[in-house]
Amino acid sequence: MTRAEQKLKSRRKLLDATIDIIASEGLDSVTFAKVSRYAGLSRGLCSFHFETKDQLMLEALRMLYKKYEMAWRSALTESVAAPENRLASMIKVLLSQPIADPKALAVLVAYWGVAPHRKTYLELFTESDLAYEESIEEVMRALANGREVINGMSLRAIAVMLTSMIDGIHVQYLIAPGHLSYEEGVQGCLTFLANFFPQFISIMDQ
Repeated sequence: MTRAEQKLKSRRKLLDATIDIIASEGLDSVTFAKVSRYAGLSRGLCSFHFETKDQLMLEALRMLYKKYEMAWRSALTESVAAPENRLASMIKVLLSQPIADPKALAVLVAYWGVAPHRKTYLELFTESDLAYEESIEEVMRALANGREVINGMSLRAIAVMLTSMIDGIHVQYLIAPGHLSYEEGVQGCLTFLANFFPQFISIMDQ
């Protein structure tokens, strides 16, 4: 392993340890000493990679968010797939491992739920979250046959409702493990979409 590879491996261990701590103990429990202990590395190495605890925590959040963003972008930009299949693929990817990993979801929910950290989340990711909704809306437009309002709801509102359902299922995974299966979550989202786009009816029966 090269020196650069060793640095990347150590950095990733520290980020993974930070995620473990936030998921199991909360945001306020993160310290350099604890992260170093979880990672099996020296505290000095932690300070070498990250100047402050806040920087370490934000880098862990960014790493998780980037995985999430790459997942939905990959599904929605699959040019050879029909629009309804792209949306179905996105739903399935976001509701399954590794994206719907309980530790990753716990970190995201922690940042959503605590006021000072929520402000940080919004400052960092509002633009990307809007792009997420707009990308879904654009795929829906290919299914809408020129309509901007279907069954009394705008395409934008349908897109926002879909992302809200996915977020809600993620929270359900955390607060009531096993009460809602992956298959039920996917079916619920597809059923919602079928109320506006008949193309999803055949997908639901597959």
